[in-house]
Amino acid sequence: MKNHKLMIATITVVAVWALAMIPMVALAASEVPLFKDYQVAEVKPFEVPTNVAAPDSAGRAIADETLYQIRRYSAKYNLFDMVFMEGTQRVPAGKKVLLVKGTVTAYSPKGAGTCAVHCQFVDKVSGQVLYEIDPNGMTFRVAEYIAKIIYQNKVGK
Repeated sequence: MKNHKLMIATITVVAVWALAMIPMVALAASEVPLFKDYQVAEVKPFEVPTNVAAPDSAGRAIADETLYQIRRYSAKYNLFDMVFMEGTQRVPAGKKVLLVKGTVTAYSPKGAGTCAVHCQFVDKVSGQVLYEIDPNGMTFRVAEYIAKIIYQNKVGK
């Protein structure tokens, strides 16, 4: 029980820190939004390493929630022509694909989205990492945060 409380406290502290350190500095330095030319967003189920105390389904659950949030933002702000889970649809020729992938670095069974992830935004064709969210992980409402990062790097706000 003591370890569980310590884990929750640690996750809370990291969440507050992550929100305070939202990576907007790179966006401010760039005049052209990083994801401007991408018409398709594809989400890959997040990896769950064996050393992370999370159920096997956690990576897929985070990816499903991320997919939902990206679709929600895309519908509201007209960000992408297509948004789907990796391998479920074919991309029409000539469309640039932004791949969202990541690794779960910490997990808490309390509340949906309470975890830490390392997330990468990758050009699907070249494999080039365009943007990364804190390699040390981020917490709390991970999927919505990922969608906000995409929005900010797609429209330049």
